[in-house]
Amino acid sequence: TDATATTTTTTTTRTRRKFANANEFTRHVSWLARTGRDARAYEAVKESFEAFAEDARAASMCVSVVLRAGDVDGARAMMRAHRTSCLSGRVSIVTLCAWARAEELGRGEDRDAAARALLREATRAADDDDACDDVRLANAGCEAWIASGKFELAHGRVDKAQKCYKHAMEKYRTRAPASASIAAHAWAGLEARKKDATRARELFALAVEICPTHIANYTSWAAFELSRGKSEEARLLFLRGAEAMQSEDVDGDSKQPQRPQDRDSRRRSSMESALLSAWAALEGQLVLQAARSDEDGDASPEHARALFARACEREPKNIAGWLQWSELEEELARGNSHQGGVVIARRRVSNRRQLDVLHAGLKANPGDMRLEHARAMALKLNGDMEGAKSALLRLSERFSKSSHVWHALGTILQESGDFKGAIDAFERGAWASGKANLACVTAAAAAEFHGGQHGRARQLFVQGESIPRYLSTRRERAAHLRLWALLEKRVGSEEATRRLFIAATNEDRTDAATWLQWGQWEKRVNSINAARKVFSDGVKFGVYNGQYFVYQALATLEAEAGRADAARELFKQGCSAHPRSASLWLQWALFELSREDKEHAMRAIKVIESGVARAPPHMPLLELWLDLERERGNVDAAKAVEARLTRLLSEQR
Repeated sequence: TDATATTTTTTTTRTRRKFANANEFTRHVSWLARTGRDARAYEAVKESFEAFAEDARAASMCVSVVLRAGDVDGARAMMRAHRTSCLSGRVSIVTLCAWARAEELGRGEDRDAAARALLREATRAADDDDACDDVRLANAGCEAWIASGKFELAHGRVDKAQKCYKHAMEKYRTRAPASASIAAHAWAGLEARKKDATRARELFALAVEICPTHIANYTSWAAFELSRGKSEEARLLFLRGAEAMQSEDVDGDSKQPQRPQDRDSRRRSSMESALLSAWAALEGQLVLQAARSDEDGDASPEHARALFARACEREPKNIAGWLQWSELEEELARGNSHQGGVVIARRRVSNRRQLDVLHAGLKANPGDMRLEHARAMALKLNGDMEGAKSALLRLSERFSKSSHVWHALGTILQESGDFKGAIDAFERGAWASGKANLACVTAAAAAEFHGGQHGRARQLFVQGESIPRYLSTRRERAAHLRLWALLEKRVGSEEATRRLFIAATNEDRTDAATWLQWGQWEKRVNSINAARKVFSDGVKFGVYNGQYFVYQALATLEAEAGRADAARELFKQGCSAHPRSASLWLQWALFELSREDKEHAMRAIKVIESGVARAPPHMPLLELWLDLERERGNVDAAKAVEARLTRLLSEQR
């Protein structure tokens, strides 16, 4: 015992020498966590926590780091040590809330009861401090009531959650308006989940009224309007939020803002940056939508870029903002090379703007995993496969517990022809984080399947099916089942194949690829009627992942069955729904040519003209048009089409 006490005293003394005070220790741990050095942050906390166990802020930070590392029991032990170390005998409200979170994540049967007891202690302490004028205590008290409301909501007690939010909003409206407004928009979110849009808007408006300078209110309200499909209302709210910021750069003529130093200023800067990046993302989506529909709009890429620049200038640590900006530049760079799911040009995509954005983001956030990963993907898009592979190999060494990194590395290796390396990467990623990752298991199974290792592939598919549902998305589960069905289609039974296709559509009926592959299989092994039913459901439900191919498959099936009018109507519907799918226009034109009546060539030319006007440049479509004009003897029209082809070839070179 004496030896243990001596060791503890020595460690505490050494830590005190390393860090001058608790604030310095907290800043160090926070920096490690922010820069993705989670393992080092965890080690620092385990080594040095005892020296600063009595400090509330240090305790809260340490608990966050330990919870992120998955050490729930360690977090709970730290909170108990903090309570013992408090000289006043009273644990702060902030620390009680962090402790409640640790208890909620624990494994014991009494975890919920323990968490609720701690939150009640926090809210009682908040009400005991009612007469105190300290703004920080008022904010902490309000946030305790909000945390209690979120806890009750998570356990299905909606009425209790509403009471907590209402109490926080009314009690702290004057003393802590910013926190009270957070309670109001938390309540608004609850009403939105209950599908009461009118009440939700009233509460969002009340949140803005309580604290007009709390920028997050505008961002949350705008996000709600976007979820309702009201982009113009969202734009107006973003504009109101920008005006509330009262900054010099509202009109875009700003000086470089200085990096805020104190905690409140950093928090405000972070909220302002979040609003600007959300606004920029909306403007970018409107630009892309206008391009896809060939409609003129008032959104412009330059406006979106300017907003992203302001967002990242105001808060360079806004990783989400850098990534959203990068994604917009990627979509703009792809342009006509990738539209409607069809690769129009075989040349690599020049995405220099995207790489410049990521370079700037990494300069502000050296070593950030998400930005490094995005940069590797951008290098791949730019045709630099070796550079992308090297970047991902370095990332896999630094972030060996990231399933996301291993999945990306496996994909790059597979596309490079290194199937063994790809399978190794996928299998490492499947359990890298300590929890199963279905996307990696699915990718490993698919790679084994394509490599001819059907037995091993089936083992992996079965293993993936046993992964708990909460660890994957519906889309991931549907893809897993669809690829498994393709394996059974080749080496298994019809019964197993059909069962897996049905299960995949039950998981995610919006995945058009499932409907397409299922319908093609039914057509081959069953009947045209069975395939027609599957394709029809795909046209109805499969809005994601290549619906235009389902239209094409169903139209072709009807043509083969001698139902020309039905086929023509389906091609018309498909091209109306997906006007930028050049391959669908081409198949429609070929269908018209196959009718072999007097007007077949003119109908085909009209289809081609419509397709060329609405879809990106597509060489096979232009070549067919040229052949038809030459057959008709229309020299001038043929020359015009030939000039288009020559121009397209020149661009692709």
